[in-house]
Amino acid sequence: MATVTALMTTFNASRWVGASIASVLSQTYKDFELLIIDDGSSDNTTDVINSFDDARIKLVANSQNKGVGYCLNQALSLVNTPYIAKVDADDISSSTRFQEQLNYLEEGGFDLVKCFLSYFPDNEKVRDSARFKQFKVKKEGLLNSVSEPNAIQKTLLDWPCFPHTTYFAKTTSLQNVGYPCLRMFEDYVLFLRLLNAKAKFGCVEKVLVNMRVSDSSTTASLSARDLEHGLSLVVEEKWGRLSHCISGKSLFVFGTGQMAKAFARIMVHRGITVKAFVETSPTQDIVTGNGMKIPVISLANYMAVSQAALVVAAQPVREELTEFLESENLHNGQDFLILA
Repeated sequence: MATVTALMTTFNASRWVGASIASVLSQTYKDFELLIIDDGSSDNTTDVINSFDDARIKLVANSQNKGVGYCLNQALSLVNTPYIAKVDADDISSSTRFQEQLNYLEEGGFDLVKCFLSYFPDNEKVRDSARFKQFKVKKEGLLNSVSEPNAIQKTLLDWPCFPHTTYFAKTTSLQNVGYPCLRMFEDYVLFLRLLNAKAKFGCVEKVLVNMRVSDSSTTASLSARDLEHGLSLVVEEKWGRLSHCISGKSLFVFGTGQMAKAFARIMVHRGITVKAFVETSPTQDIVTGNGMKIPVISLANYMAVSQAALVVAAQPVREELTEFLESENLHNGQDFLILA
């Protein structure tokens, strides 16, 4: 039996999966198997996988598309090695990744460890895009800055600072909590479950994964129902902190995008009304949809409200807004809460 299972799920990834597999097969640590669950691809992804002549590759091809969370849970049921290294079908692992993460995990007694990552563009068009520049200039540094074990645990309470594609973990730790069968937020819910199970997180402070930024996004194609389903489980895992924060207060939500609207619907299902959406500079007066008719107010007007709690459901301004609220002597987890 091998020591490590490199775990990959694929869906219509024929453009990139070959390079990702090659980076796994070139690991200096050789005692692994590569388990790939294909989620009903309609392109030639499985042909590319089968073109590799290596007995360590185990492919399970599902006939129907079940979603990434379903496939990851399916994979966990098939793993019988002590450790799992997560590998995304479009990312590239450094040749020393498995060895370095295994050594660090065992020496520190961690349940799972991440590593630093570096974003790279899929093509010249992506390289010149504002999206890639934002990822490279801001997001990469932000993710890599959260590396100390206590900082990881604290930050995960707010947002997913632990890139899914970079983890190396004890198999039993993952199997004890399991993935949710979601198409979105499956990784963050996993990490929240691990937090609640008192798992110990760590980080190898070295770039061991190169993460591709492409001009296609699986997340962008997901439905509002997928978003609401995933977010509802995030809310469930955060319910203790969330209910403490909003108890006895009027609930406001910062943001008017899809995540903010989905959160408002989830709260309605729980019998809790959102008093208003909040924006720094509102461009609309009312947000409607799915039976909701909720006003939009300015951040300045919100700050004048007493006995209010603010849930932040706008990821691009998460850090700036947190800094502002704390400068106004408001406390994370008491006066406001970061959703994801």
